[in-house]
Amino acid sequence: MARVLLVSHIAELLREREQTLRAAGYDVTVEQSCAEAAGAVQSGPFDAAVLGFSLPEEERNQLARDIKRANPEAKIIMMYFASVKNTDPADVILQSSAGPQEVLRAINHILGSKKREAG
Repeated sequence: MARVLLVSHIAELLREREQTLRAAGYDVTVEQSCAEAAGAVQSGPFDAAVLGFSLPEEERNQLARDIKRANPEAKIIMMYFASVKNTDPADVILQSSAGPQEVLRAINHILGSKKREAG
């Protein structure tokens, strides 16, 4: 089962995304700060991560690099609000208004058959 890390300061968004991804068969870890997420990354590699627009830019980019260091094949989705600047570590960039189903579609797309292979 593919492991997905969700990181955002906005609890309601995390809850919605977590429920949608779990229902689709993903192993989901939820954190509300980059520091907490960095600790989760140390516990084992993730296949994908969704990093919220509300995270401080420098911390978000460092977390993306840490995730890629732990698993070079990990895919990063960065959410943005008004600007896509400083999203270089992202494999996919989604607008912050993207709903849970759009996030799920993006993860399914970037992970391809990985979820099914591991499950």
